[in-house]
Amino acid sequence: MDQKHLESLGTAWLDLYTAALIELDGEKLKTLIDDVERAIAIRCMSLDPIQDSDEAQRLTAAQRRLSILRRESESRA
Repeated sequence: MDQKHLESLGTAWLDLYTAALIELDGEKLKTLIDDVERAIAIRCMSLDPIQDSDEAQRLTAAQRRLSILRRESESRA
């Protein structure tokens, strides 16, 4: 992936996250979860720990929910 694409993923984490939450197809969900996790990691690297603490908390909560979603989807497969 090029840098521009990585930056766009970093700012699009919420859209990807929302898409993952409503995806019903197991294979698509797995791919979406991977994409969201990458986007969150990229966004976390660009945050200021003090100024962006609220968003950092939202990102952490999203990561936890994605982990649960991944486990649940794997147990259904």
